[in-house]
Amino acid sequence: MISGRHALAQIEQFIEKARQQEAQCGRAYATVTEEVGRLRIERTERFRELARLKLDAIRQEQVVGQLDAAERQAMNLLSSRQEALRQLTERRRQAEERVRQAEAGRQAAVDVLERALADVETTRKNVEARISANADWVMARARVGELTGQAQQAEQKAVQAETDRDEKRRPYEDDPLFMYLWKRKFGTAAYRVGPFTRTMDRLVARVVGYDKARANYGLLNEIPERLREHSRRLIDELRDARDRLTALERTALVEAGIEAAEAAAAKTRDAVAEADGRLAEARDALAMLDRTYDVSVLEGDAPYREGVEVLAAADQREDLDQLYQEALRTPTPRDEEIVRRIQATDVMINRALRQAVDAHRQLKEVAQRRAMIEHEWEELRSQGYDTPYGTFGNEAALGNVLGGVLTGAIGGAILGQVLRGGFHHGPSPWDSGFGGGLPIPPPDGFGTGGSFGGGGFRTGGSF
Repeated sequence: MISGRHALAQIEQFIEKARQQEAQCGRAYATVTEEVGRLRIERTERFRELARLKLDAIRQEQVVGQLDAAERQAMNLLSSRQEALRQLTERRRQAEERVRQAEAGRQAAVDVLERALADVETTRKNVEARISANADWVMARARVGELTGQAQQAEQKAVQAETDRDEKRRPYEDDPLFMYLWKRKFGTAAYRVGPFTRTMDRLVARVVGYDKARANYGLLNEIPERLREHSRRLIDELRDARDRLTALERTALVEAGIEAAEAAAAKTRDAVAEADGRLAEARDALAMLDRTYDVSVLEGDAPYREGVEVLAAADQREDLDQLYQEALRTPTPRDEEIVRRIQATDVMINRALRQAVDAHRQLKEVAQRRAMIEHEWEELRSQGYDTPYGTFGNEAALGNVLGGVLTGAIGGAILGQVLRGGFHHGPSPWDSGFGGGLPIPPPDGFGTGGSFGGGGFRTGGSF
């Protein structure tokens, strides 16, 4: 069994492995794409040799000049692509290093906070153990317990009465004659009408049995209000009793010197918040570079494509094709050697292109798997799983699944199921209501929200 914090740290390690795989695949892809460009330039050079050998001076100068221009243009494009990719890769590597440093800084700050919280918890538990023998506290606690039970029962009765009222008053409200008299306040001091209307209303009242129905309907509405008011009064009494109990507990805590421990915890809590901010900034910067890399390499790579296309267009022109076919028809030893080298280069280009396609596919898959693990990490951390007070009971399965995702054998949905299925929230220092609870807000992921109460009141976590 491992803590939630250590489980997410394990996921971070796998993210790092995925990024290392991605960098390795990126280097392989860059190498093979550069090889395609180099072979294209070599092929162009063979055609340049063939033109010098077979064409007259005027045509030779024209063809060679066009090939030279194409090669210079392609070389500039490829060179700019290589330099831009090198700079982007370096910025990305630096951003990854900043994330690693920020993560290490946050972990160190969290370690300090855990120790400070442990000091607070030790003091609190010692005071809880001693105060249980204090007569005033025992009476106050008993009063809170008594009022808690009464308030819960009163709330249940009020809710039930309101439910019954809504059901039982429907026949009255469906009777238009009864509701006509009720809205006129017939039979009460507020009834104000003329003699003729009064006479007619009396006839209507006798027909519908209004006097008896009015008493029943009024009582039906009055009982839930009385029960609700009783529930509110008990809740107010419970709050007052709880405040008195809390004041006793807080006084005992202060006398035991807890304020110094709380101040230290507050200071280290602020350090964790600052570390969280630095980590968020570092991750945002890395995410931006990841998106730039995806557009440039995984989805684009335009400078490389343009450079190769310039070379391909240059050595596939019609006059070069005619030159090649003529060399095949009228071979000389020198022609034959150049043609053979062009053919061999074509084979290598095709092989390198297939390798480039495979390397690009593999690079995209690794990047997608890395993004998948990072997404799950972000989701879990935002949901409070990054806590030292929660545990994962399936750490062996977690390691196996992460390894499977890294190799592509397991999808991200399985990872999410394993992570959420194996987690258990444990109590944190913020879950105790003793003495009013910990007077500092928890960092993201530290609190578990473990309180008990209902109807807008809190009964506390110390009994």
